[in-house]
Amino acid sequence: MYYNLCKMPVIVKSDNNIIHQIDNLLMSAHLYFPNKTLITQKELYSLYEDTLAGMFNQIIFIKGGDVEEAPSLMQQMSDKDSLVVAFGGGSVLDIVKYCTSKKDIPYINIPSTLSNDAVYSCNARLNCNGKKKTYEVQPPIGIIVDFSIIRRSPKKLILAGVADIVSNLSACKDWIISYYNTGEQINEIALMLAKAAAEPLFKYSNSDLEKDEFLYDLTNGIVISGLSMIISGNTRGTSGAEHLISHAIDEYFHEKSTLHGLQVGWAHLLIEKKFRNNPNDYKRIEDFFNRMGLTELFHENVPFTEDEFDTLIPYAKKIRNRYTIFNTLPITD
Repeated sequence: MYYNLCKMPVIVKSDNNIIHQIDNLLMSAHLYFPNKTLITQKELYSLYEDTLAGMFNQIIFIKGGDVEEAPSLMQQMSDKDSLVVAFGGGSVLDIVKYCTSKKDIPYINIPSTLSNDAVYSCNARLNCNGKKKTYEVQPPIGIIVDFSIIRRSPKKLILAGVADIVSNLSACKDWIISYYNTGEQINEIALMLAKAAAEPLFKYSNSDLEKDEFLYDLTNGIVISGLSMIISGNTRGTSGAEHLISHAIDEYFHEKSTLHGLQVGWAHLLIEKKFRNNPNDYKRIEDFFNRMGLTELFHENVPFTEDEFDTLIPYAKKIRNRYTIFNTLPITD
């Protein structure tokens, strides 16, 4: 019998007030590590010191987000038998993913917010010489999401996470366009998972952001989205033309860049409006973003106008060799 194998996390747990249950969750999964190392930011640790104190053999404080920090962090991660626990936002999770992958050390992620799919993915986005760069990494062996912690994070970060996951629907359309126009093969399981990650979020509005059901569906979407990437071995189902725009802003206009999820969501909405030729899909996305309060966040945080959007497309097409809706547009001077 022949099957595809993928690296799924051994532990996925989301609930209220569970950050202190790491040992019990490891035991329930029949995992034992003689030592545990916590990697986080000092300011974040101070907020939860009463809960975290005494749980770890080593605590390493980092800034997060910059690949230049990696050599120092890897030097401190000297215990090969230790389980690394990354606690923080995307900047912390990504540098830990990068370093543990380099050293082949197992790690679990405990996000302090749900601003993007960094919680479970095979990529890390880190600053390199002041610009964002993508690195291939190993996914975590476990994910623990404590809703009581997520609720304390800025709502803007959570909404950025919503926009990032919903943008899967745009990426999936681009994957299908590439299939018909170039013959690029589609992993249909990955495609189905990428879509399934986004759909449950459409029943919510801004007033639901602190509800358990919403936080569970957002967490579930992030994990399913990550699984889509792991299965396909690429980001095709989760990253299309909308992500190329975001990465182009980071690369060529980094002084104007903002949260990844907000840039992606802004680009997703305009791509639906200007190029997809499906008014119903555009209206659905527009209504949802309005209901969630995302449209207002785009205006406040993305310093580009709709008229300026087209000027970003040539930069976006240079980011990576990925066929999207942009490749079907007429070439203009």
